[in-house]
Amino acid sequence: MGGSGSACLGRIKRAVRLMDTALARRAELLADPRTNVGRLVNAAADNIDGLVIEKFGDVLVAQLHEGRLTVPAETAHELCAQAARRVQARAVYRKVFPKDRTTAQTGLERLHRDPKPWIGVPVEPELAVLENGITFLVHPYDGYATGLFLDHRVRRARVRELAADRRVLNAFAYTCGFTAAAALGGAASTVSVDVSKKYLEWGQRNLAANEIAPERHRFYCADIFDYYRRANRQGHRFDVIILDPPTFSRLRRPRRTFSLPADLEPLVRGALELLDPGGHLLLSVNHRGTSLQRLKSVVADTARAQRRACELLTPPPLPADFHDDQNYGKSVLAKVG
Repeated sequence: MGGSGSACLGRIKRAVRLMDTALARRAELLADPRTNVGRLVNAAADNIDGLVIEKFGDVLVAQLHEGRLTVPAETAHELCAQAARRVQARAVYRKVFPKDRTTAQTGLERLHRDPKPWIGVPVEPELAVLENGITFLVHPYDGYATGLFLDHRVRRARVRELAADRRVLNAFAYTCGFTAAAALGGAASTVSVDVSKKYLEWGQRNLAANEIAPERHRFYCADIFDYYRRANRQGHRFDVIILDPPTFSRLRRPRRTFSLPADLEPLVRGALELLDPGGHLLLSVNHRGTSLQRLKSVVADTARAQRRACELLTPPPLPADFHDDQNYGKSVLAKVG
């Protein structure tokens, strides 16, 4: 027993040292008064594979990836407790990612919607957090997602820079993080498109949280290809288009599926048909099976097929807290003539 206990304590100490190294890498981010969100531990990139710890204000969300987790559950719990103490978090909520997410798992659904945290005290269901001075509303226990994808932080900042006096289309808008960034960057107008009414309503609350007047910002609950057809019929055009598609999604009415590998070309083609000359396209993909070279080729080849010039610009990088994972979060930024 004594030997086993000593070995366990040794594993925990080694893991804590790795976590402290990860936090030290993020010292600048943690000291930023305009941002209180970030990824504190990034799994294998921080030598703790299978464990991700994200900070949303004074709440942490831990992701435990089954089949990849290299530390025991009790060690992961201790790491999260230590992280909470280091950054003075009120609570840590746990998200367990099973090997197979294609089948419903009632127990995990309950876990991910339980207001009682893994560590700490229960917190309110909707929290206001800051990213580069922008307020976003996040949900720490509303299923797998929180409402804010932290890997887009630098991309949202780039869209804010591009948006002044521009007409912006945010496809697959989710909770409209890019829309809020564009609006605060002075966009002439924005259109946000998503198949989820719930997320679009959440996005409208994000704009309201930043005191953005709603008059120049429209929201469409629609499949993106249906929206393309509508926009073409109505003669709508844009100066900035953001495409942040999922790898796979299923639409109930009409019954239809979206698959990134199969639908990438028509997705880009439809976007470029709506993009005015001199406009910018930002394409962001998290599908590891789709290479950056394919993304570049699809954008350039589609523009060429439409007899348009295409300049591939330096895309916004992943934030520093997502370091050392080059196959994740690939993006292409293009200026199309």
